[in-house]
Amino acid sequence: MRIGPDIPDLQVVSTTRLGVPSAAANKARQISPDETDGGLEDKLSISALTTQALQTPEIRQGQVDNLERIVSEGEYRLDPGQIASAMLNY
Repeated sequence: MRIGPDIPDLQVVSTTRLGVPSAAANKARQISPDETDGGLEDKLSISALTTQALQTPEIRQGQVDNLERIVSEGEYRLDPGQIASAMLNY
C-alpha cells in the first residue's frame, strides 16, 4: 500500500534501521545473496511482500462503502470509554 510519494522505493533503500545491508545494497557491492546473513530466502521474502503490498488497493472500497452506509443510517456509534482507554494505553 503506497502512502504517498515521499515513501522510498524498497529496491533503492540501502540499509535498514539495524544497519544491516539490504539486498539492493549487497547487489550494488557485487555481493552474492549467499554471503549475507539472510541469503536468497530473505531476498525472495522481501520481493514477495513488496509485490503483495504494491497490489493492495490504496482505498479499501468495501470498508468505505460500509462506513458510508452505517453513518448515513445513523448507526455509527463511538464508545468514549474505549477511545479514552486507547489514548491512555498508546
